[in-house]
Amino acid sequence: MKSRIGLFAMWGFGALLPLAAQADDLLHPYIGISYVYAKAQDLKIGGRDIALPDEASQFNDNVTTGKGYVGLDITRWLGLEAQYIYLGETEDHGFKVKGDAYTAAAVLSLPLADDFVSLFVKGGLVWWDVKLNGPDPLDFKKDGDKPFYGAGIKVKVLPHLFLRAEYERVPVDKDNFKVNFDLASAGLQFTF
Repeated sequence: MKSRIGLFAMWGFGALLPLAAQADDLLHPYIGISYVYAKAQDLKIGGRDIALPDEASQFNDNVTTGKGYVGLDITRWLGLEAQYIYLGETEDHGFKVKGDAYTAAAVLSLPLADDFVSLFVKGGLVWWDVKLNGPDPLDFKKDGDKPFYGAGIKVKVLPHLFLRAEYERVPVDKDNFKVNFDLASAGLQFTF
């Protein structure tokens, strides 16, 4: 159900793109895609800390991890954004954690150098779906929602094309199962 809410939010933002493109002076819709390096850390099950070695706390290099997003800059300083994030998969010592997430966020930007560079922070709600495979009884699937946050920079390379880099933290916490996903991403954003 929560995945559907996140998907609905992304479709809603996408539906605004043609309408917003007509209001060129006020609203600037955008879409983007990014490669994501994701790291799982602070894994706790049943209130106990589970110390994962470095190999287990990083996602497998062979797994393609990424995200897609749509957004709408309402002003030069304020926007709305929705995204789908594939959280990837990590495995070690008989444990495998994988998942995905949908987000809806407000984005505050600080344009610099005549809008050539913008710093931004964002915060909102993430709907996540995570599966843990491990020795019984540590084999389950959880979903839920939590506040999340992120920060980044975007640099204009063409009139409508930006390079974008950012960091986000997606906390997963439900029924004595906790893990934090730290996401570093780099990609392209096209603004209409």
